[in-house]
Amino acid sequence: MNLLTPSRLQAATIASGLLLFGLAPLPAQTVDQTITLQEGWNAVWLEVSPVSAAGLPKTAEEVFGPEETITNVLSPKPLYGTAEVFAASPEATDALFNQAEWEQWSKSEDGEDSGEEDWMVTGNRAYLIEASENRSITIPGEVTFHPPTWVPDRYNLIGFGLSGSPSFQQFFGSAGNTHPVTSNAFGYRLVSTTGQWVAISPGDEMISNEAYWIFASGPSNYMGPVSVDFDGASSGTLAFGGPDDVVEVGTGQSALELDLEEITFTVVAGDSPNLPVLDLITSDDNSEALTLQVVTPQPTTLGYNPGNLIDTSPGATTAPSAIFDTPLTNDPATTHLTLGANRDWESGNVGRTNIYRLSTGQSGASFWLPVSATLSSLELAADLRSDDVTSLAGLWVGEVSLSAVTSLVEDGAPVRDATAPAPLQILLHSNREGDVNLLSQVTVMQTRTADASLPSEPVLVVDPAQIPFFEGIKKRNGKRVGVRLESVAFDMPRTLADDTQADLLDVIEATAASNTTTWSDATSHADIDRNDLNAIAAAVDSYLTFTSGRPSSLQEAYDLQLSLDGNLGEGKTVRTRSGTLILDQFHRSNPFRHAFHKKHAKGPKITRELSLVFDSTQSISDRLTGTYNEEISGLTKSTLTLTGDLILQRVSSVDRLQGAPSP
Repeated sequence: MNLLTPSRLQAATIASGLLLFGLAPLPAQTVDQTITLQEGWNAVWLEVSPVSAAGLPKTAEEVFGPEETITNVLSPKPLYGTAEVFAASPEATDALFNQAEWEQWSKSEDGEDSGEEDWMVTGNRAYLIEASENRSITIPGEVTFHPPTWVPDRYNLIGFGLSGSPSFQQFFGSAGNTHPVTSNAFGYRLVSTTGQWVAISPGDEMISNEAYWIFASGPSNYMGPVSVDFDGASSGTLAFGGPDDVVEVGTGQSALELDLEEITFTVVAGDSPNLPVLDLITSDDNSEALTLQVVTPQPTTLGYNPGNLIDTSPGATTAPSAIFDTPLTNDPATTHLTLGANRDWESGNVGRTNIYRLSTGQSGASFWLPVSATLSSLELAADLRSDDVTSLAGLWVGEVSLSAVTSLVEDGAPVRDATAPAPLQILLHSNREGDVNLLSQVTVMQTRTADASLPSEPVLVVDPAQIPFFEGIKKRNGKRVGVRLESVAFDMPRTLADDTQADLLDVIEATAASNTTTWSDATSHADIDRNDLNAIAAAVDSYLTFTSGRPSSLQEAYDLQLSLDGNLGEGKTVRTRSGTLILDQFHRSNPFRHAFHKKHAKGPKITRELSLVFDSTQSISDRLTGTYNEEISGLTKSTLTLTGDLILQRVSSVDRLQGAPSP
């Protein structure tokens, strides 16, 4: 059967679009997950996300088609529960799957694939797999740190990575009434030999990466007897990087310059102590590999003492060394692990990435933990510039796939994974000096020529007023037209140059000098330095905040480009300069402004801070992959964080923009 849902249609459209324009993501390090299948139906929790050689997510046909013993695969869509089966509870032997709520793939008797072959197989998701015989299969894929996510007040088909084989009582005993393990409705497990769901008993043994129906009574963030968290956990990677993060660890000649990050472990009341371990599985193949070291803060001296090195030998270790000297208990409940990374290497790529397996103990869960690091702030400041910026000059068109965003309905406003990725188009231009600019629109055209022996040259026009001076590159109805590229997600800030807003500045100075004004900052802006853009911006910002109506002298003039820090390239970072990407109170794109409603004549000041970090290895010419992070203030009381993946493709090597001032 073929059920093309909107989410699957969107994924297929995005994937086909990436292939059309050559914007396939570059695969990162992968690990293997081995799954043991029994003859019949198996409930599997897949932790890895399979990707193709081009870096695209694999379809069900690509993952399961080559496996001769696999005949059927089903996976529930998000917000799954008992509504996905036509029965009162999942253990009913005659339950039929609600086909509209499940992804489905099957292999026909002649060996041909059938069903919905185009749906993508992703990690941290449950799959029901029917096998014709007992067999183990190995699936390679990318991994992220992924704590369990629960849908409240329904059964969740969910699984866990485990170090040992705890009983359900040992694992869920501390969950209380949220997951009452002694309740008859606690959960169900699938018996492969009969294909039936049977009720779970508290003493039953859990199996790593087996999926179960577990009921969540109300909201839950339960991770097991030990919970794990760290800054940036929502991104799935523990990252060492950023300005001025390096501190001195130890004293004297043996002192180390390390960047520090903390992992927080919280022990819920449990039956036995837990001893977490970090096992290095894969690392970048660099002459100077990334190493982590335990660091002990010294509150009395405000210093740090170095501790033992974390596992440095790639590959699963039978008995990896514990990262704590003594087991964790619920007294105290929360323990912080401080890790240090040396980010002062001298050769190889700017970035390093290791993948660890983090085990919380024999009775708890284990998680994949990618750890990344970039050069220290002192090195990074100089290294923002690429050695060969000319080779990266031109127009880059890309897509940001937002996968996590700040929750507005939860206390503390945590960053949560999005139900489905949201695409944003982004335009960047790099000139021959490596200066990068963010664009909202650009038109690809060419110079005019009256002599066929002198060919036209391509140009990139950002000023619409200059379009008549060039000719198009495509014919439409017998006329040459340019190709316009536009990004509606990244509108430019208002132009505040003196020649554009001179009338407004006159009004601001007159208002500030008035004896009757109620403007609290008036005295600061009575005499504006017209040659100081910072002073102009501060005066306009303060005045627009003060005034209740739109100033008649405020012009609808917007910048054509926004200069960014950093430059493009392997392991490089591009980011907005602080306070430059602003939607002012009367900006044309301010979502809270209504031009014809007197109570909504203006909106709040909205500030956006972008950071684009490119992967340390880029193997495909004219394509860059990386991660995207954005902080938005002004939309809500708290700052909104958006994170996701980034893919850029160079569509033109023209290193100059027509109509834009030099940065």
